[in-house]
Amino acid sequence: MTRTQLTVTAFLLARAISAAVQNAPQTPVPQTATTTTQIPFGTALKRTVGLLTVLFIKDGKPYQGRGTCFFISYPDDRLPKNLNFTYLVTNRHMAQPGVEDGHPYQTLRTTLRLNKKGAGGSDEKLLPLGSLTHWYFPADESVDLAVLPLGPDQSVYDYVEFPMSMLATKHELDAYAVGEGDRVMFTGLFYQVPGLTRFEPIVREGVLAMMPDEQLETTLHKRGNLYLADVHVFEGNSGSPLLIDLAGSRNGSTTAGTHYELLGIVSGFYHEDSDLTLTIASTYTGTLEGNSGIAMVVPADALKDLLDSPELKAARDQAIAALRK
Repeated sequence: MTRTQLTVTAFLLARAISAAVQNAPQTPVPQTATTTTQIPFGTALKRTVGLLTVLFIKDGKPYQGRGTCFFISYPDDRLPKNLNFTYLVTNRHMAQPGVEDGHPYQTLRTTLRLNKKGAGGSDEKLLPLGSLTHWYFPADESVDLAVLPLGPDQSVYDYVEFPMSMLATKHELDAYAVGEGDRVMFTGLFYQVPGLTRFEPIVREGVLAMMPDEQLETTLHKRGNLYLADVHVFEGNSGSPLLIDLAGSRNGSTTAGTHYELLGIVSGFYHEDSDLTLTIASTYTGTLEGNSGIAMVVPADALKDLLDSPELKAARDQAIAALRK
């Protein structure tokens, strides 16, 4: 596949850059949003992701898994102007290694690597996981998704968030008559070349391959809702954001401009055995022989459902109440 250099207007970039929440995950802190008039779309897209590294114990031995994460901002009218709640998003099998086999392993630590502003290289920090800050998972155990209330300081770290308005939910896809063959693009960890001084994500593109009416076996080995994309993902791409172009070249026709929205989250791929049998493989560990090129994508609707869940709503209510004291 080839990567097409695209440009975006200030309007589109403004949608991908919003206020963040720093330090305590439940306490909104003001941050300044910035916009850029025109840069290559792939360059802007790479700024949405970070590198997760998880150290865990399996069969009495330490193992390390690496994957991708991104940030999404959740608006709340009760917050001061220009403030949102911010969440780190990845796959559940990244947050809980071993959950795909039915028994999560003991996790020793999880780190997040982000690039710093300017020429400052990158930082790798421990995630503040504990009783006050913890992963949230969907009630549906088939959904390979996890979110963590976390917003690193955007005056220090060079990253942008996806706003909720960029979620390509089923309603949005129906409105744009999205179908197989439409162009998609993702960014995530290039496991072989993560970058020495700065995190260097890779950008790849392909097409939406299937929007199945029936449920498929997910990476958590339960039947659930998935999209399939003909875009070659590999080790380290777990948790990568996958976008779809709702304008531009779609369904064999070409119109002016581009309009990308977040279609879903990469969770795995179909592994092709020597006898052509397709099996499921996650993308944070393992080998890549026989990668079929078909990626499994958790729909954006599942992310919206999780962020709108009673558990996360209660946490936001608690944060608002604390602010008003």
